Amino acid sequence: FRATMPLKRFQAIMRFIRFDNRCTRAERKSIDKLAAIRDIWDMFVQQLSNSYTPGLDMTIDEQLVGFRGNCPFRQYIKSKPSKYGIKIFWICDSVTAFPLKGQV
Repeated sequence: FRATMPLKRFQAIMRFIRFDNRCTRAERKSIDKLAAIRDIWDMFVQQLSNSYTPGLDMTIDEQLVGFRGNCPFRQYIKSKPSKYGIKIFWICDSVTAFPLKGQV
């Protein structure tokens, strides 16, 4: 990673990057826990369905993305290898396992 960007530059970018409007965050957060990144997530899911034409067979799968940070929708699942994380439900193509839609 150091060959790509100096650490201080990365930290400066991370300090100022924002995906939502800070003024309306409290109002949106009371309705939607994913409000801070909802627009980015929706664009990502839209691009998934635009970039692939699925076959006839689909499957629904769940994924726990390991995460121990502070997050209002972090879950604890005892049976998973990463016990803490963010649970995502995916609709995937059965043959290629390409995700078409996702819901946090």
